[in-house]
Amino acid sequence: MSGPITSPPVNVAAALRDPMRQAGEALIFLHLPKCGGTTLNRVIEWEYAPQRIFSIDPSFFRWSHRRVCRWPQERLARMQVFKGHMPFGLHERLPQPATYITFLREPVERVISEYYFALHYRLHPQYRRMQSLSLEQYALQTPHHNLQTKLLAGRGNTPDFLAGDCDEETLALAKENLSKHFRFAGLTERFDEGLTVLKLMFGWNVAQYASFNVTGTRPRKEAVPAAVQAAIAERNRYDVAIYQHVVGTYHETIARQGDAVTAELTAIQSAKALGPLESAGYLAASAIRKAISRIHSAL
Repeated sequence: MSGPITSPPVNVAAALRDPMRQAGEALIFLHLPKCGGTTLNRVIEWEYAPQRIFSIDPSFFRWSHRRVCRWPQERLARMQVFKGHMPFGLHERLPQPATYITFLREPVERVISEYYFALHYRLHPQYRRMQSLSLEQYALQTPHHNLQTKLLAGRGNTPDFLAGDCDEETLALAKENLSKHFRFAGLTERFDEGLTVLKLMFGWNVAQYASFNVTGTRPRKEAVPAAVQAAIAERNRYDVAIYQHVVGTYHETIARQGDAVTAELTAIQSAKALGPLESAGYLAASAIRKAISRIHSAL
C-alpha cells in the first residue's frame, strides 16, 4: 500500500505571487524623484538581466524618455523592465502587456530632501541656483511642485513633464492610473516593508541590498519651521492628497499579504545588514550591472 498523501511544501513567495500577472509582462518602475528609487533601481538590476532593462538616464531623463518612446516595437518587446524618471503612459507604446510599480514619499519630506540634495551635490544641474535660494524660496518658486501627482497622472505631451499646472483633474487622473495600472505603490518611509511585498509579488531573490543616493546633509523635518512646512504643504497640496490616498491603499495591500510580510521582512533586513567587505563587493558589482544596463539602453 502507498503511504499517506501529503501536501508538497509551500513556497510562500510563489503562493503569494500575483495571479493576475501575464506571461511576458513588462515591469515599469515609475521612479518619482527623491522617493528611494535609486535603491530600488539597484535591486531591480540584480533581479533581471541588465541587457533586458531599459534605464532612463537620470541626468537627461526628458531626452531619454523621448528616445525610448521612439524605439521600434520589436526592440521594446525584448525588454523585461523599463525604469526611471518618466510620466505614466509608457505601457501604451509597448507591444507586450505591462504593469507599474512606484514608491511615494510624504511631500514635505520629499521637497526638503530634493532641495538639500541639489544644494550640496555639485554635479546637480540646479546646484548653482540653489546657493541663492532658501528652502522656502525654492519650494514656492520651482515649477516642479506637485511632482508626484503630475508624473502619476501622465504629462508626456508637455515639453517638461515635471512642470506645468496641477489641479483636481490631474489628481483624479493620478488616482485612476494607480487603481487601474499599478500592481504596487509603496511608501518611502516603509521601504523595507515595501521591498518585501515586491519580493513576494514578483518572486525576487533580494539576497543583498544597500541604500543609495541618500541625502545626508539636511535637517530633520521637525527642525524646519512650522510656517515653512505649511508653505511647502500648501504649494504641494495635490501631492499631499495623492500621498494620503496611497497610504490607505498601501495598508490594504499589506493586509492582503497577511503574515508572509512579517516573515519575509526579517530576510530583507538581513540582506541589508552587510559587513564592510560585503558592502564594498555589493557596491562594486552593482556599479557594473548598472553600467551594463545603461550601455544597452544608450545603444
